[in-house]
Amino acid sequence: MISELEADTTGVPGPDGGFDLTLADRWGIGGGRLNGGYQLAAALNPLTTVMAGHGRPDPVVASATFLRPALAGPAHLATTVHRVGRRVANGSAELHQPGPDGVPREVLRLEASFVDLATTEPDRWDGDAAPALPPPDECLDLLAGTGMRTDALVVGRVVFRVPELPGWRRREPSGDPTAEFWVGFRDGSDPTLGSLAFVVDCATPVVAELGRRTSGTAQLTVHLREHPAPGPLACRVRTRHLAHGLHEEDVEVWDSAGVLCAQSRQLALLA
Repeated sequence: MISELEADTTGVPGPDGGFDLTLADRWGIGGGRLNGGYQLAAALNPLTTVMAGHGRPDPVVASATFLRPALAGPAHLATTVHRVGRRVANGSAELHQPGPDGVPREVLRLEASFVDLATTEPDRWDGDAAPALPPPDECLDLLAGTGMRTDALVVGRVVFRVPELPGWRRREPSGDPTAEFWVGFRDGSDPTLGSLAFVVDCATPVVAELGRRTSGTAQLTVHLREHPAPGPLACRVRTRHLAHGLHEEDVEVWDSAGVLCAQSRQLALLA
């Protein structure tokens, strides 16, 4: 089964070594804009294909700078392999879309490093435990009863399950910009290493608990630590500082086996 996310982030190789893509509107966040995690995944997936050809199939860190709003429609991704070392390979990608005048403009720039995780032992140590959440079927559907039209929104692609409704959802922001919840893909697909680049940016920003409902990603870096086990993902999200209309958001993603599989930090602009 090809997941919705894989289908919408797979490019067609071109003669210039790049990829042609069609960015899908079902990953929108409203106002014609596309989710930042989806944009990162759309750039990372084709670049991963290139790096796999050099024996480094697993992205372990990807850092995206968002230069302009990406819109649903045609796009072109230019890729570059910078170096293939003994353990780590480095590459970059630039996502372009036509501007109002029809001339292509760069909308996202990605730098990433790749390894082959199968060649090393996990040798795992964690300073923090996975979120202590009730099983997903004992949690609440975050968006149930909202009447939200989700067919063309990113929230329609995932299922969020929470132990209790957060303050912002009850229209009573708590003042504590933290959250722990389950995430699963609505199409029933299991998470992959590449899909985690989307998962770290799929939820409502926790600054909603400060009464700030909207913010947009300016820069997003994700560390991909492990191929996730099948099943839902437990997420821990927090913001600790807000100033000058900017805030950070830190995310941890743990798989169904209790293994940390992704971490991220983004800098976001309050709308």
